[in-house]
Amino acid sequence: MKTCFPLLLLALLVSCQESGLKKQYTSKTYQVFMRDNLAGSHTSSMDSLGNYVYTFEFNDRGRGPEILEKIRLDKAGNISYLEITGVNYLKDTVAETYSYLNGSAEWKSTSEAGEKVTDGSPFYSSVNSTLGDNEMLIRHLLSAENHTVELLPSGTATISNIEKITVDFIPLRLVEITGFGFTPFYEWIDEDDRIFASVSSWLSIISEEHSGMIGSLLEIQKKKEDAFFASLAKELTETPEAKTLIQNVNLFDAKNGRIVPSQHVVVNGDQIESISSVAPNLSEGTKIIDGTGKTLLPGLFDNHCHVQKEDGILHLAAGVTSVRDMANSMELLEIKKQFDENSNIGPRVVTLAGFIDQKGPFAGPGLTITNVAEGEEAIQNYKDHGYHQIKLYSSIDPSWVKPLAQKAHDLDMKLSGHIPAHMLAEDAIKDGFDEIQHVNMVALNFLSDTIDTRTPLRFSAVAENTHNLDLNGPDFKAFVQLLKEKEIEIDPTVSIFEGMFSTRAGEPDPQFEAILDRLPIQVRRGYYSGGLPIPEGKEQQYKDSFAKLLKILENLHSNGVTLLPGTDAMPGFALHKELENYVKAGIPANEVLQLATIISAKNVGMDDRLGSVEKGKMADLVLVDGNPVENISDIRRVELTIKDGKVFDAKELYESLGIQHYK
Repeated sequence: MKTCFPLLLLALLVSCQESGLKKQYTSKTYQVFMRDNLAGSHTSSMDSLGNYVYTFEFNDRGRGPEILEKIRLDKAGNISYLEITGVNYLKDTVAETYSYLNGSAEWKSTSEAGEKVTDGSPFYSSVNSTLGDNEMLIRHLLSAENHTVELLPSGTATISNIEKITVDFIPLRLVEITGFGFTPFYEWIDEDDRIFASVSSWLSIISEEHSGMIGSLLEIQKKKEDAFFASLAKELTETPEAKTLIQNVNLFDAKNGRIVPSQHVVVNGDQIESISSVAPNLSEGTKIIDGTGKTLLPGLFDNHCHVQKEDGILHLAAGVTSVRDMANSMELLEIKKQFDENSNIGPRVVTLAGFIDQKGPFAGPGLTITNVAEGEEAIQNYKDHGYHQIKLYSSIDPSWVKPLAQKAHDLDMKLSGHIPAHMLAEDAIKDGFDEIQHVNMVALNFLSDTIDTRTPLRFSAVAENTHNLDLNGPDFKAFVQLLKEKEIEIDPTVSIFEGMFSTRAGEPDPQFEAILDRLPIQVRRGYYSGGLPIPEGKEQQYKDSFAKLLKILENLHSNGVTLLPGTDAMPGFALHKELENYVKAGIPANEVLQLATIISAKNVGMDDRLGSVEKGKMADLVLVDGNPVENISDIRRVELTIKDGKVFDAKELYESLGIQHYK
């Protein structure tokens, strides 16, 4: 469920100047890699009618797009017609067209439609694109004034930097483009202005003959990215020269789940020096922050992230100062170091979970094994690199769970993950699971172990059946008792299922509906693509299944099972929605805030340093305009975040990414 995919394959459909297409357009075939695993292909060619034809597909555990795109240019080099067909990442139907004729541009897809009077030169930004679109865009940008072009439906794109670099004796250019996401994106182009490669730590596209260059290209690109984030860190971080006083603030007492009014909190360096109801004497140079009418909380925890370097600002702007990373590349160690040093603004990475899956057609993107011995070796290697937890995935042979759990426990590591296919959650728990990722894995326990949950059935089967689950029945009660006896924690990420189960293309994703008008237009459009393909007549059934997932959370919480609020979605904003959904489920807001602070800190063994606002604890704090105990949605109204005593203005952080502050 990772958000880097749309950043890599930005939805761009572009017009091309004839001067940029003089050289023969030869067919090219690329391979798509998820991490080090071959996952699909991309092709670019020209058919007998002169149409540019692109195909794009990859398999991500049974998900993944399958797209056919055709583009026709007019004599001026502008797009006169475009057609995209196939299925999107969640296998829902894709049908998108664009046309330009006689001064009028029109576009229509399953998620939007529009028209505009134009001379045809603005680039249409598709919601379903291929790498070929980026190639067309780059060709036009290279010849445009100031390397900038207008986009449809709105916005502009700019090449902000071009660097000539020879790699393995091949002359290339690394192109930096802005105007689409929160941060720049990069493409590698050759001497013919064709895409040579598109690389990242998650997904890379490159020809088979040059696939061995991914590591070299990525290393060069990372330096570019690191320089960008280091510049933002220098600009947006305030390190007080003396103490910081937050005066007359309502303080959320996380240990007791209550608001303590009119407190004065002094921060000295990276620690909380004092808390009192009486204004303290101020030393010279003290930074004073007026907390009147506001609430001071301990920094929030997001317990399910896949941390990327571009995520950090979003986390801190939302008051998230600590995260658990639940599977990543080894690049995570460098990202964590950057966050700790503040050479890139970001939260504490308090848990590193090492990913393990079994080799096969539905293996997840990460380390894969073929036997138990390889799994035990991988666990040892993760431990040696400072990892705290092991995350097993859906393709693991159920008979391997017990020995792998034993190895993890012998090394004082927790074991968690997806419940392997053809295994029930109760059996995984008995074999050594300490924690379960995603609430759908809980619901699947009451279906059948014959369901192949390596595939999207782990979503659709839950949407089809969970509305019928009897939470007062003996089976569910026995399962809850097992969770309590074994002290199993649940990392529900419930909000990702709301959009998946309840929206069709053209409807806003409810996880982000409240903040879509604050986002850059090109980012915003990606959240109208819909969820699972919902069978006709089953719309209410799917919505009822999501409602039952919420009831499961309330039931687990009221029975003393620990919930760990996490997201597996857009940093910051997704956690706010997750907490709102916990309250919607029936959990009191003060208890929800405890889950996201002191309970989360206790889970990672850091409650002596984090998770509550107390004298002597680390200065990880968030100041909110309002009272989230009375109205949980006030958690969105972050004024400033303090991490390690450093002060970050939420408005400045958001604006650096093109996001409006709260309204």
